[in-house]
Amino acid sequence: MTHDPMDALDLADIIVTDTWISMGQEEEKAERLKAFAGYQITKRMASVANKDWCFLHCLPRKQEEVDDEVFYSNRSLVWQEAENRKWTVMAVMLSLLQDHKLTTPKPTF
Repeated sequence: MTHDPMDALDLADIIVTDTWISMGQEEEKAERLKAFAGYQITKRMASVANKDWCFLHCLPRKQEEVDDEVFYSNRSLVWQEAENRKWTVMAVMLSLLQDHKLTTPKPTF
């Protein structure tokens, strides 16, 4: 555990950041931006990661969290992550909408 982002990224395979300011927390924006100053993911920070690192983010992305050079790079899997989340949500919805009557299987003799 560390408070130094360069230590955290040292030899990392995957770099993930989250939204710093969630919906409903907009009044905390100035305080959070101050607290997270120096934690924006940049190409320079990623230079200490493993050579095949990739970047993930849950979206929506804000400029303060990750710079364009990383977010739009060939290392970014953000759009694939979002698409996978879409299919996961659809599968959960389908499961919840199905009739889940419990039935006892009939023995076959």
